[in-house]
Amino acid sequence: MKEYFKFRDPFDKSPHKFEIGNPIKFDRKKGDNFFFKKFFSLEPVEYAGYYQFHLDWFVLNNENTEKDFFAHVLDKIDDQIAHYHKKSLTALDTIKILDALTKFKEVVEKFDKWHIKMGLETVVSEKDIEILKLKKEILLLKKQIKLLSRYEPDQKIRLDGNLTQLIDLIKQIQELETPDGKRLARSQSQSPWYKMIGGYFQHG
Repeated sequence: MKEYFKFRDPFDKSPHKFEIGNPIKFDRKKGDNFFFKKFFSLEPVEYAGYYQFHLDWFVLNNENTEKDFFAHVLDKIDDQIAHYHKKSLTALDTIKILDALTKFKEVVEKFDKWHIKMGLETVVSEKDIEILKLKKEILLLKKQIKLLSRYEPDQKIRLDGNLTQLIDLIKQIQELETPDGKRLARSQSQSPWYKMIGGYFQHG
């Protein structure tokens, strides 16, 4: 069976961080599984180096072309995306995994010298992920709006008198001083006062 990825040597106490496999015993037939197990432990900045590390090993040791390795990895990424896409897309862990796989695929596709097209199923899957992320952002914004609306008045104070009287009163408040001679209320402009009047008072 062809091996695409570099396994660590058994009992090696200091393997390369990109080598795959368990410390003591592992099934070399499960190379794809070990490849993605290691991948999910990496940071996005390591994706390109991870791919290049195993590509170099494959070309050197298998007498196969770079295209063969690229097609294999891209195909397995698509399989992983399709697999997790069938899971609960409302679960945060699933979204994080799909997001990581999508980013990894974007990195791997930069190595595409042969213009291998992605499958339609994967395109739809990636769009679904983006839609889910946008929906979560919308829900978060709605929660924030709801939280802020708690501080909005249910109704405005109705002014039966002249509006100028209220404005004069606001100006007097701005002139009030504390016992130590400091202004009681300060603002850099008149805008907050205008907004307060417009937000809490109804005239006419």
